[in-house]
Amino acid sequence: MRIAMVGNFPMDPSRIPGGVEAVIKNLIIPLSRISDFDLHLISTVQGLKNCTTTNYQGTTIHYLPGQTRLGHLTDHILEQRSIAALLEELQPDLVHAHGTGRHVAAAQRTGFPLVITVHGIRYKEVVLFGGLKGTLRRWTITRLEKRVLTRARHIFTIAEYVRQAIAPMTRATFYPIANPVDAELFDLKTSTDGRTILSVAALQPRKGLLHLVEALAIVRREVPDARLQIIGKVLFPEYAEQLRARIKALDLQDVVDIRGFVPDEELREAFTRCAVFTLCSIEESSPVAIAEAMTLGKPVVATAVGGIPDLVADGKSGYLVPFGDVQAIALALGKILKNPELRRTFSAAARQRAEKDFHPSAIAAQTFAVYRSIIQPAEAQS
Repeated sequence: MRIAMVGNFPMDPSRIPGGVEAVIKNLIIPLSRISDFDLHLISTVQGLKNCTTTNYQGTTIHYLPGQTRLGHLTDHILEQRSIAALLEELQPDLVHAHGTGRHVAAAQRTGFPLVITVHGIRYKEVVLFGGLKGTLRRWTITRLEKRVLTRARHIFTIAEYVRQAIAPMTRATFYPIANPVDAELFDLKTSTDGRTILSVAALQPRKGLLHLVEALAIVRREVPDARLQIIGKVLFPEYAEQLRARIKALDLQDVVDIRGFVPDEELREAFTRCAVFTLCSIEESSPVAIAEAMTLGKPVVATAVGGIPDLVADGKSGYLVPFGDVQAIALALGKILKNPELRRTFSAAARQRAEKDFHPSAIAAQTFAVYRSIIQPAEAQS
């Protein structure tokens, strides 16, 4: 069986920049170990001059040059064509595309059996894009999302929230499969002692980091040694500057550590050291970072938006709070930091959920079963 996976993936797999890339990495490793299984991954890279092929953990990865001009306005048509051309060359039994954008559109150009993993609801995520450029991006992104979902026939849904959000836009068959986490996380030694709050989130308005910083100032009135570490790439430089200015205004420069984009090893260390994990977004589907934190037995404080309530059991593995409610965020974080017994209780519940639903071997087995179910009827028809 030859499968071609299409989606964002870094040229250095030890530096994973986001949730989609993490899911792909965590999935291809166990999939590539299946016997009589030929797995290829196609990804486009901005700034790459020539096509490059390499092997990672048994998967053949094809890196293609990304489109550098007029990408959003043209739905990255040049990338679509290059991806489709390579798919025609590979002749896969099935294509597994990630997202609701150009990777899916490229696969749909070919006619090969196709299954899509919808990672985010783009028409909801782009609401905070401002200005003329933001307006154009909102229009092009949502237009393409609607088009590919209308044509989709098979979709992996990572959360019930995703299924409900896209159901009016497609007649596809849905397959509920959770995001896998890194298998190594299950074996790491960790503790919820300490006073460090961790948030793994890109620096952009959607992630609500300004609210988190303001909540920290309140938390420190009762937990003076509470600290915050933020790890994530800068997507909106103006928002990053606004965040740093707010940290300075609240006199938190010495207790807020913004690390930016870090290698996987450093990210794992941050996860193991923190006492509580938090994510204060206005929109999320099924954040990989929360699943990773739960795998390490970390209590979670997160906004009750999107698919997050599918992950975090309020009052059992963490607390859910309204978006933008600084007082509620501070209260939840303070409760966890001040109560070691509560942390241990939440920790055990979080770990139990991760072992049940997030292990990559189990996710790969479920994924492979869907591949076979799609391919066999297609072979019968041919």
